Amino acid sequence: MVLECAGVRDTVEQSMRMAKAGGTVVIVGVVPQGMKVEIEPFDLLFRELKVLGSFLNPFTHGRAAQLIASGAIEVDRLISRQVSLEEAPDVIANPPAPGEVKVLVVPGRS
Repeated sequence: MVLECAGVRDTVEQSMRMAKAGGTVVIVGVVPQGMKVEIEPFDLLFRELKVLGSFLNPFTHGRAAQLIASGAIEVDRLISRQVSLEEAPDVIANPPAPGEVKVLVVPGRS
């Protein structure tokens, strides 16, 4: 399964190429209305890909930011540890440690 989360033309098109035969591509990223992408229907048929959309309410971000800014939601408590950008591939490639919730990648951190 490939999850496209950026909502960018290049990543939507790339997600189709990345999916394995018989796989599923889920478009999660909020793409601009009217944006067009290039896909090859033959490739979809030959590789038997499933392409699904997932509705994400883009109007929730502002409310979430207000809740965080007001202190109603304490996001710092969700961060289990911080790692450098260089450490990120190893963190992503391995299962989370017991009790780990969120790992924050901080570029420039040593």
